[in-house]
Amino acid sequence: MTINEAIYDLRSIIRRNNLSDDDRLDDRLLKHWLHNQRALWIRNEINKNKTIDQQISQTLGCVDLEVADRSSCPSFLTDYSVLQTVLDIPKTIELNTSDGIIEVGPIDRIARPFSYVTLQRARYGGNGRFNSSIIFAFPYHQKILMAAKNIDSGSFLKYLRKLRVQAIFENPEDVAAFTHINGDPCYTDDSEYPMNSWMWNYIRDNIIKFNFNALVTAPTDKINDADDETKQNNEA
Repeated sequence: MTINEAIYDLRSIIRRNNLSDDDRLDDRLLKHWLHNQRALWIRNEINKNKTIDQQISQTLGCVDLEVADRSSCPSFLTDYSVLQTVLDIPKTIELNTSDGIIEVGPIDRIARPFSYVTLQRARYGGNGRFNSSIIFAFPYHQKILMAAKNIDSGSFLKYLRKLRVQAIFENPEDVAAFTHINGDPCYTDDSEYPMNSWMWNYIRDNIIKFNFNALVTAPTDKINDADDETKQNNEA
């Protein structure tokens, strides 16, 4: 199901049950309700120790990387560089055991992914006997950074210009700024919406249930026209 199909389904229910003049409901409001309910259902399901279905995730297949100074203050540079994503990574759904990032790796989908860790672990990553050649990816504010202690791995990073990020994003529309390798956007309103098909019935019902008052009180053209006519008559 695409988000356009979901909006059409919602409007059909609203119209059929006379909840409101659905023509006055902005698509942006309906999308906002849908994103919020989706995030809530996904968070609750995964926090029950259920496996992550690929259908609820999205992949940024061609994220641009850049070389930046390791300093967090532009006025005082460290002269040590780090590789980081050019664009901020959209907000993900926070879970009990993770931040919603499923995998970070090269654009080759079959290649071994990088080790995605916290900033605290990345500071000491590569110091052990068995992880000295591992490339570590870690979040810092809204970006993902790359680091490696091994010389060969560090040399590989110098030639790395693209990154693949798979995650459960809080608002699926936020990934529209990213593109696949062929240049197509990672999301449009005609893309498959990242949601399990069985979730839709519950999400749809909750949107109607918890936003019923907003739907009932939404103004209609007829009310506005009547108000304008009364005002004109009084002025006359």
